[in-house]
Amino acid sequence: MNKEQKIQAVRDYCEWDLRDGSQTDNLYFGTDKNGKCQGSIYWVEGATTWLYYCNGKSEYGQCGDLLHGMKKKILLSYYEDNKEDIHEWLRDREEVKKDAELKELREFKTAIIEEGKL
Repeated sequence: MNKEQKIQAVRDYCEWDLRDGSQTDNLYFGTDKNGKCQGSIYWVEGATTWLYYCNGKSEYGQCGDLLHGMKKKILLSYYEDNKEDIHEWLRDREEVKKDAELKELREFKTAIIEEGKL
């Protein structure tokens, strides 16, 4: 994977994790090599929005938009710390996609057979 693919994989994985994956409604992006916090994304229940909080600064919005607004070095750092989980998720996502395509082909074939065209 090149740098841009890694960044997009992190964005996709984090959005999935926040919305559907984990049992929590937040993600912590760890610290950089100097020990400086790289931020967190939280669900703000009463406001029905997401919050990205990093070193005293807050930004509200949709989680996908917040992830796209994050510094690329933070996303790349998250990738390095979580690459095994991200790659496993990518493999699972591809399997689900292939299964859906196969199901669609089977349904198409069945419809053709039922119409007597095969």
